[in-house]
Amino acid sequence: MARVWSFTKYQLRDYRTAVLVFYLVLAVIAAFILAINGRVEGQASLSGGSIIFVFVIGLNCFKSSFLFAQANNISRRVFYQATLLSLVGLGIIMGAVDMILDAALQRLPIYLGLFEQLYGKAPLAKGLWTTASLVFAGSLGWMITMIYYRSSNLWKVVVSLIPVLISPALSLLNWLSNGRLTFSLFAFLKWAFGFAGESPNPYPAVLTFLAGSVLIWAINAVLLYRAPVKG
Repeated sequence: MARVWSFTKYQLRDYRTAVLVFYLVLAVIAAFILAINGRVEGQASLSGGSIIFVFVIGLNCFKSSFLFAQANNISRRVFYQATLLSLVGLGIIMGAVDMILDAALQRLPIYLGLFEQLYGKAPLAKGLWTTASLVFAGSLGWMITMIYYRSSNLWKVVVSLIPVLISPALSLLNWLSNGRLTFSLFAFLKWAFGFAGESPNPYPAVLTFLAGSVLIWAINAVLLYRAPVKG
């Protein structure tokens, strides 16, 4: 377990520069929001950027760390556990920072966080939702980069085309089902993210993010098994 914690700290240090640059950019944007407060109408929000950022971190967390681990005789099991813990830790840390940043800026009438726009004010639920969404985003990026790593050149093209083909495929299936597919899909998404009731409820979304993360971790364990070492 000592090796897992050691490599987890190594990976968190590897994320450090990117995280600092990200929050430096957010600080500049926050200063701009403060400067224009009361001069323009509408609402500003910095929420949501962290989800994209952590997703990008996930996309870049695998190859170089995996090759470093293999060069230093670190087992795939240790590497897998450390990567998982580092992404969970990053989600918790950035979730806490985002909560503090939102709390400071929401004193301004021009500012409203993403969570508040979706669900209203609920501090405890917001902390859980923010952390769960960040962990899911990082895990998803990790899975995508592993899929590309394990794929041949042909399969990389196939994987890249899948998002492009999803929309026309869904449109065709929706037409064949006389619109029932779209209705069922939207009903499921509303239920999964807490919009099916009379008022939005963030807790189903928290469970959805966590369940999605666990599923992704299981897929990643399979992808990592016997993953070849290649430059």
